[in-house]
Amino acid sequence: MQSSKHTLSFYFDMLFVNSIEQVTQSFVGNPNFYEQGYSYVQQFDYYIKDVMVEEDDIMPIFETDIIERKDFLEWLLNIENIKFYKRLNEDLSFLSDNKDKSDYLKNIYNDIQVLIRRLIKFEHADTEIVEDKLIEIINNLKDRYSAILTYHDVFKYLIKETDITFFKNKDLKYSFYVDLYECAYTLYLIDDTEIEEIDFINAFTSPNPQLLKKKIRFSVNNYVLSYFLESLKPFFNGFSHAAIEKSEVFLNKQNKPLKSTDIYVSLSRGKGKIEFEKTKIDSHLLDLKNKHLK
Repeated sequence: MQSSKHTLSFYFDMLFVNSIEQVTQSFVGNPNFYEQGYSYVQQFDYYIKDVMVEEDDIMPIFETDIIERKDFLEWLLNIENIKFYKRLNEDLSFLSDNKDKSDYLKNIYNDIQVLIRRLIKFEHADTEIVEDKLIEIINNLKDRYSAILTYHDVFKYLIKETDITFFKNKDLKYSFYVDLYECAYTLYLIDDTEIEEIDFINAFTSPNPQLLKKKIRFSVNNYVLSYFLESLKPFFNGFSHAAIEKSEVFLNKQNKPLKSTDIYVSLSRGKGKIEFEKTKIDSHLLDLKNKHLK
């Protein structure tokens, strides 16, 4: 069986060999345009193609399709995804055994997981477009081949706005929760040697966090902890003090479940006592808002 990496070679080249910026700078003279029948108009810096929308021997109807530079990356990724599905279908057509097909899909999902982990660490304006296209692949493969492979860890990246999450998360991508975890341990609110990233993320995204075996123990006093949790409200539709208590997933420094009264009392009595910590939390949370909230 061929390696699945050839199927996702465009993404691997973009994220590990070249860069997103190099891809976006290949707008002029990109062979994909000519393969699709487009012509470049230098005066207006766009590509153009006449597309027949209604076939008629007497009077066919055409529409003009224009691709501008700002839309180039998304257009290119759409083309590459079409090529990806074609290669994947060809590869699967040579496999008659369901176990071989399952192993092949596992390799595809493993590779997508590697790509998304790489992408999350990038600081580039267009990372969201690339992430969306990779998640689109996961969604499509999950819908089409769930009978062959029912579950893979990569499905965790499909977090979207949904009422099935306990805290009624807003439309936040997986990268938000990775950044939130990094924020929490950077501020020394948690011990990252004690709490793994996946357990931290599960606490915020699970439909039933009270059933999770791994709880999130914070390493700071209730004043700081309560202020941090209060600051997270804009990212959720149901992150109330009562919901935090009912989740049973957050533990204070003394390893006891956090109560709504603990948060209320701490916020009331902590005013003016933790200004330095509040300033640091505010700074990190502002970065998260600017990056992840529209």
